[in-house]
Amino acid sequence: MSAYENIINELLDQEQNIYGIAIVKKDGNLLTQTENWNVSEDLFKEGGINQLIKAEGGIGAITVQGIRYSIVENTPERKIGTNVTGKGHVIVCPVPVGGTGALICYVNPAVSPRDVLFTIQEYAKRFAEFV
Repeated sequence: MSAYENIINELLDQEQNIYGIAIVKKDGNLLTQTENWNVSEDLFKEGGINQLIKAEGGIGAITVQGIRYSIVENTPERKIGTNVTGKGHVIVCPVPVGGTGALICYVNPAVSPRDVLFTIQEYAKRFAEFV
């Protein structure tokens, strides 16, 4: 198991409300993702994940696996999307902060994305050497 896979497992063990994880490299390509969440087709499309990572504003929504998430926060440190029909949340933490790589997490619909935000941001720092 690689070092970044170990970090992913630690994050999933620590935070039970994270259901899926993906890591995007600085070039926009996928480094890895959990088996249950495939974001590869959503990286480069218009209004997709990479566009959100690079945007400092102006993106109102993204679609991941056919689910639309309204962007409720877009700062250099974090981008938070919420599905208004209750299908969950997406948190994107650029790596490094303001960078073009990212840790992307799918969050349990039953919790607020803020409940897991700090943990995700702390783990995002640990991926800097891999993206």
